[in-house]
Amino acid sequence: MRLDMTGIDPVDHALARRCSVGDIPTRAAATFSDRIALTDDAGSWSFLELESVSNRFAHGLVAHGIEAEEPVAILSTNCREFVATYFGTAKAGMVSLPINLLSGLDNIAHALTDSGTRILVVHGSLAELVMGAVAAMPGIRTVVVIGGVPDGLTATADGPDLIGWDDLLSGDDSSPDTLIGDRQVVQCLYSSGTTSRPKGVLTSHLAVSMAALGNGAVFGLNWGAEASVTVCPLPLFHTAGLNGVLLSAVTMGATVHLLPGFDPVGYAETVARVRATHLVGLPLMLEALADGADRGLDLSSLRFLLYAMAPMSEEMRRRLDAALPDARMVLASGMSECTPATVMQWPELNPDKSDSWGYPTPIAENRISEPGGSALVPAGEDGEIVYRGPTVMEGYWNNPEANSEAFVGGRLHSGDLGRIDTEGVVWFADRVKDIVKSGGENVSSLHVERVLMDHPHIAEVACVGRPDPRWGELVVVVLVPAEGAPDGDDLKASVMEFGAERLSSSHRPRDVVVVDTIPRTATGKIRKVELRAAT
Repeated sequence: MRLDMTGIDPVDHALARRCSVGDIPTRAAATFSDRIALTDDAGSWSFLELESVSNRFAHGLVAHGIEAEEPVAILSTNCREFVATYFGTAKAGMVSLPINLLSGLDNIAHALTDSGTRILVVHGSLAELVMGAVAAMPGIRTVVVIGGVPDGLTATADGPDLIGWDDLLSGDDSSPDTLIGDRQVVQCLYSSGTTSRPKGVLTSHLAVSMAALGNGAVFGLNWGAEASVTVCPLPLFHTAGLNGVLLSAVTMGATVHLLPGFDPVGYAETVARVRATHLVGLPLMLEALADGADRGLDLSSLRFLLYAMAPMSEEMRRRLDAALPDARMVLASGMSECTPATVMQWPELNPDKSDSWGYPTPIAENRISEPGGSALVPAGEDGEIVYRGPTVMEGYWNNPEANSEAFVGGRLHSGDLGRIDTEGVVWFADRVKDIVKSGGENVSSLHVERVLMDHPHIAEVACVGRPDPRWGELVVVVLVPAEGAPDGDDLKASVMEFGAERLSSSHRPRDVVVVDTIPRTATGKIRKVELRAAT
């Protein structure tokens, strides 16, 4: 039966049922007003202060002439103003566009021009560099500088206006009564671009809100008198830091200690000093905790460790288990296009499933389809991992071809190959584009990498395919030697022998390339397109 809504004012009705990311700090401030919400190198804000500043920024954007659903770009390291810009943009019904600082000038320019950005919020330490770059981007009309405009930096006659971040703040600190649709876009994150030009992932208020609630629940963040505490060195321009850490923490009234970057010693010392309870990071960040425990740091407050975006060696897992026996350690996986996390590998899983991704989270349905197709495959069979649920993106910005491919069959196609077993556990095999096709066999580069990481003389390793007229592709491994590793041919021979003993004939390496560094994106993903070109 359809309800008769004719007696309700449509504006009042929409506001009463509003699902807005901008309301997340509003609700937290109502319950935890004096609790510390954020700290950074310059100070701290309570939840009430975060709410007030975010509201003032929202009203300031509107007064400056920025329109609803228009992008507001953020080019900054982690800081409180970054967070207030994000929430203020959401409150005003605009689209927050955090820019990947480490993606290179070409990709930064692409994101700003592809999105049609007119206003750019930039950290003061980057202002001079940015002003030179945006001179070639006539679409940008305003640059807002966090910390104020540096001395000696002035706008040019034909360049964008230049104002301080505080100068944009309005005197009105009330929460705006902005009409926002559930599926209205709130954020755009340009993908890492491991295989092609980065694509702008458009995510709705509903998707971000659901992911924040879901992650807060499965992470075990405490909603109550005792606040959970986290430390975030992950960049907020990436979905792991933004959606996985920040949004979940603010939603649940947790305290977030923002770091401008990752320093192993400083990170571990901060975790100990603030008595952190929940952490999300790369395996190398958790490794810093094990090293800190060896130095005598008190890390007994830790209750939950989540790692993502890279595999963890068994040796490191054992070190962390010994150093932090009271902390649950969980592998999480996901993608910007389906606001993470989508899968989690809980410690309670059977040990023989330790190489799996784990079980789907409550907010994302995981299935397996024919790669690129609509037909679903039975349990246990390999195919492409596809998603359905409220956290799926709205689409890619200005990319109709990619959009048509992404939603075939009414599900979001991830580009990841894997299977789901009869117990519902998700197993990841490889990225579709990273599978090595050798002699008619599909070789998982990830499996090769996991096996070879146990070699004592390998610090980092990546597996790629090299074109071959006889076999189609040859399995080639690119490695960074560990300290004390033998030189040249001796190391290569050792790795080849190690692989031959532990891998099937189709998977064992046919060549070894030794390098000083393996190219990665800003979030630690290996740029295999560069490795394939170089090998």
